[in-house]
Amino acid sequence: MALRFELAGAKASGLAAPRRGRLVLHRLVGKDAGVERPAIVLETPAFFKYTRHGLQPHLVPEVAAEVDALPPATRVQIEDFFDSDAPDCSRFEEGLHKFIALDTAEILMLDTLDPTISVRTAKPANTYMAIGSEAGTKRLTPDLFAQLANSLKPDIVIPLADIVEEPLPSLTQGKRISKSVTRSAKWLDECTAALTYPAAVFAPVVGSHSLELRTMAAKALAARHDIAGYAFNDVCLTLPMEQKLNLVQHSLELLDASKPRYMLGASAPDSVLCAVLRGIDLFDSSYPYAVTELGLASTYVLGSDGPAKPLPYSLDLWQDAMFADFGPLVEGCTCFTCRSHHRSYVHHLLKTKEMLATVLLQIHNMHWYQRFFDDIRRSLEQGTLPADAALFLQRYNCKEKPFSELDTLAAQACSPTTKIQRKRHAESQKP
Repeated sequence: MALRFELAGAKASGLAAPRRGRLVLHRLVGKDAGVERPAIVLETPAFFKYTRHGLQPHLVPEVAAEVDALPPATRVQIEDFFDSDAPDCSRFEEGLHKFIALDTAEILMLDTLDPTISVRTAKPANTYMAIGSEAGTKRLTPDLFAQLANSLKPDIVIPLADIVEEPLPSLTQGKRISKSVTRSAKWLDECTAALTYPAAVFAPVVGSHSLELRTMAAKALAARHDIAGYAFNDVCLTLPMEQKLNLVQHSLELLDASKPRYMLGASAPDSVLCAVLRGIDLFDSSYPYAVTELGLASTYVLGSDGPAKPLPYSLDLWQDAMFADFGPLVEGCTCFTCRSHHRSYVHHLLKTKEMLATVLLQIHNMHWYQRFFDDIRRSLEQGTLPADAALFLQRYNCKEKPFSELDTLAAQACSPTTKIQRKRHAESQKP
């Protein structure tokens, strides 16, 4: 198996600049791994489809097929299967694609933690990452991670890292960050040494808010030749997105610019645009899931054909005004939901706690998210992305009110089909 990244019409530069590229995977299959399939190509900037327990939320494969032209890339996190000290999937040697019934024409990434969970109580130690589960705290060691990767045969792996999540004031002396950098480097060495399956390694870039430690960590990664890409998953969660991107950019200037860059926690549209302008190539699609869980339908548009004045970037299907509105979720939208159903029906499904509500909303929101990335790549080709991004951020007043669905989702454990969520929404609408 070989994974390569090709920059399109741009030199490999660590400077803060948007770029187009292609992630190309050649996978050998067959009894003796001697049969090569056609290359799988992912045009970047792009996203990996977010999953829970190996499935896109609310979309079984047959329903997901109704969402047109989603990218051939999926991410799975180990913690979804970590309900015992030795997860069942560790004994399944036919590969993760087959374990979760995923088409082998997909680039499959194996990560450790769910990016939508922002608060964790389990604490790591020098020899393991701690993962909370319904069966208590479980220990993920570098050796177990490599064992899982060797059995499940993903195309890309992101080894475990010591993610710093304490509030910023507690980090001022830098001792916790220093320990995280040292641990993460040790775990990366141990993971790569124990990997026997030729998965591409995307190394976690750590250092939190310490520029000195980010410099040290990035220089160490830049000197390695066994790294295929970089994953930015260790930026202090309490910081505004602009500060997070400044820290990411500091690391980028020291890393190998010819390798792909994947950033977690930046899947909201305004964050995606700002990150793409800084040179990030890959994201996850947890944002549409957050929108769906809140009972909203995406309406944001990139480009000059969008609304001229600041408008809401999503439609609240809980509103009483939806009761007798028989128009599509978004006029002109070609997704299955908008072609087949109307606002009143989805409103009814939400009010009656029907699971179909989230299915129809997820179809629409994933369709809209894919269209957004298509527009980003088109804008890059035309050389208009900086202007289009500035117009987008102004149109939706992102400076004063950034896209916040992910933050809202992280603060609650309710879906739009629960009584608690309905009560909370009703209370929020009171004057």
